[in-house]
Amino acid sequence: FFKIMLKTTLLLNNVSLKNSQIHKLRGFIGNLFPDYDIIHNHDSSTGKSIYRYPLIQFKILNNTPVIIAVSEQAVSAFSCIFMKLDKIVIENLQIPIYEKDLKVEEVQFGFTDEESIYQFISPWIGLNQQNYLKYIEIRDKLERNQILKKALTGNILSMSKSLGYWLNKEQHIKTEIQVMETKVNLKGKAMIGFNGVFKCNFMIPDYLGIGKSVSRGFGVVRRII
Repeated sequence: FFKIMLKTTLLLNNVSLKNSQIHKLRGFIGNLFPDYDIIHNHDSSTGKSIYRYPLIQFKILNNTPVIIAVSEQAVSAFSCIFMKLDKIVIENLQIPIYEKDLKVEEVQFGFTDEESIYQFISPWIGLNQQNYLKYIEIRDKLERNQILKKALTGNILSMSKSLGYWLNKEQHIKTEIQVMETKVNLKGKAMIGFNGVFKCNFMIPDYLGIGKSVSRGFGVVRRII
């Protein structure tokens, strides 16, 4: 069923940042390592965005910057970051890095018979343009919930495919979701995000993100049961 995947977590323990600074941290590290498109997800020759599930993700957990890499390809690029990163510059402020806490582990990822409950520890931006319009037109709570369940399943399948894991015909993702709307600001645009919990029969390693703008720290999940 599920597969075993390599995951590396780097905590910058002596640095304290706000959630709104995640994209600046990502931008700084992306500029530091321009040859690694896996970090910044831009084609180095054209400058165009590469649309894929980010294998290197930036988060703020309890004000501490955290960089997570999944897959062997990302973990090998990660060792370069770990060795060279001795300071970060955010908004013209130079912050030396004294403490780097690195954790490498094998994690379970994929379809399972058992259901787990996950919590969004940062807002989930689960709706694309099409289902967003549908969602705001509908007032019925059950119908809205169905749209969100479908979007969640789509997000999980999209992440799964990007990480080289495909379900067979007999395997179907089942989801239940209980969330509340929250306003989020994405690249200067006001959007709807969601906080809350969901249940599904799919193993997602802690602190990976699902949905839109995962690389900017949105949609971070943690298994609670």
